[in-house]
Amino acid sequence: MAVDMTNETIAQYRERIEKMSIKEIQKEIEFLESPGYNCEGLVCADGVITPRTRMLRKVLWEKRMNQKSQTALQWAKEGYVVNPDATGRKWKNNPHSSKAIIYYVSDEVHEDTEAAKDFLKSRRMGYNDKLK
Repeated sequence: MAVDMTNETIAQYRERIEKMSIKEIQKEIEFLESPGYNCEGLVCADGVITPRTRMLRKVLWEKRMNQKSQTALQWAKEGYVVNPDATGRKWKNNPHSSKAIIYYVSDEVHEDTEAAKDFLKSRRMGYNDKLK
């Protein structure tokens, strides 16, 4: 079994990973699992041997679970706008409803108060047109 060695303790290594973004962690996992890279473990300064991607996957899961998930309208009310390349996740609020609502996580939005105000204004105008 090939291993990598680091001068960081396991706590320092985890702290460094927690500062990384979700995309950076995903790239790191892809690199470590690529066919040409054969190190299976990591030996830390405190003598702990851990599987190389276990901690990365655990931190990635925690980051994903702690992300805020809202609709485009809810984000706009907070001053955020959905990114053009965002896909979102479709959720049905109950099994009898055929209409799916799209939720966006915090990585799929960016802060832009003016665009958010315009989005809210266009929604209000559309609602007022329906009332006529």
